[in-house]
Amino acid sequence: MRIFWLLAVIQLFTPLIKAQEEAAMLHFKPRDHPLGDVHPFFHQGECFLYYLKPGKYESMLARSKDWLRWTETPLTHNEVKPADWMSPYFVLGVFHDPVARVFRSFYGHEQGRMVSSVSDDLLHWACAPKEFHVPASGYYQRRRDPFIFWIPEMKHYGCVMTTWMKGRPKETCGAVSLATSPDLLHWKDHGPILDPGIIGEPECPQMFQLAGRWYLLASIYTRAVGQPVYWSSTSPLGPWKNEPDGVLDGKDLCAAQIAVNGATPVLFGWIPLTPAQPGKQPWGGHLALPREVHALPNGRLGTRLPAKLLKHFEKLPWQREAGAWRHFLAEFTLTLPEGTGEVRISLDPLGGILLKHDQLRILDAAGESWSELPIDLPKGRLLKVGLVVEDDMVEVFVHDQYSLAARLPATKGPVRLSIPSTSVKSGRFSEWRLPR
Repeated sequence: MRIFWLLAVIQLFTPLIKAQEEAAMLHFKPRDHPLGDVHPFFHQGECFLYYLKPGKYESMLARSKDWLRWTETPLTHNEVKPADWMSPYFVLGVFHDPVARVFRSFYGHEQGRMVSSVSDDLLHWACAPKEFHVPASGYYQRRRDPFIFWIPEMKHYGCVMTTWMKGRPKETCGAVSLATSPDLLHWKDHGPILDPGIIGEPECPQMFQLAGRWYLLASIYTRAVGQPVYWSSTSPLGPWKNEPDGVLDGKDLCAAQIAVNGATPVLFGWIPLTPAQPGKQPWGGHLALPREVHALPNGRLGTRLPAKLLKHFEKLPWQREAGAWRHFLAEFTLTLPEGTGEVRISLDPLGGILLKHDQLRILDAAGESWSELPIDLPKGRLLKVGLVVEDDMVEVFVHDQYSLAARLPATKGPVRLSIPSTSVKSGRFSEWRLPR
């Protein structure tokens, strides 16, 4: 009898223990499924992170004020009538309509039509009247992933969309289309504003203004969701060069999206649930740490850990020496040596990091690169490096300009960090504990 009682107690408390363990994770994942294609929106000091659930791609929501602890929150939708235009993903990118004083989200529907949902509170949604849609056109085979934004100089809304151009194979069909509207009801289609003719579909495109320039962000499909790539122009109408201006992370920061917190763009993306090579990428995973996006003097974009997270990390018990931990943070400064100009940071037995003046790589235990990024670092200068390791997920931040995430083939047991003593100048290290 006592054994049965003990089993009942264990059964009762196991979900609670599991929930506490998941809440203590640095990289958020919903309790019973991975998340994919996140769409952040800031409102009254809180981040509403809408995402798609693998399977039928239902719209889901998690909320956070500190961007570390996330609360899964139910979404509801009015009854869908036969005449309504509806998809399972009824919330994607969200914006506020100040005229109607409601929140709106546009999403793809049949035949390339972009339709809308509407909400008063960001939690309960309904199909917007059919007048709120971006009409279809005839130059593409498929159009999806709409993102609505405001263009101050035109006093119009813009809508950028992923486009599969007609008559072209999947590997070269990709373009981004633009439509503009003064009132969200009457739209002018400007056609494809970006059409390199050599890329797959640029998923989850966004357009935003920063430091006097316009930037177009997308994740180019290359047998996987793809890394965040951006282009820049002086106007939303272009001209947009076919060649990207740069990338914001590696292939394991998937379908990344920006939301503006105050005046600061913040980038959110997901890390694949298992180690991913091209063509073998699982759809969905854990939420990567957010990145603050900022403009560099040359017009390019840089990424860094947001000040909001750094304040939380200050509460951790930091020490001078790294321990053998499964979850940890590290902050250190180093210089790239003359000659080889490279530093190899060991994460034994998980893998390591290769840092060169022109390249950043995250490697597995065999030395194979799982994610990489072209960079441009000055030789001989002191560089600041931040490192986050949680189980088999690695994120590295360099010089307040570059970030790179990867999931490596898992290893059992703790990870020991080792930095060449000839390069490192100072450092501090902490085992991860979620700040209260």
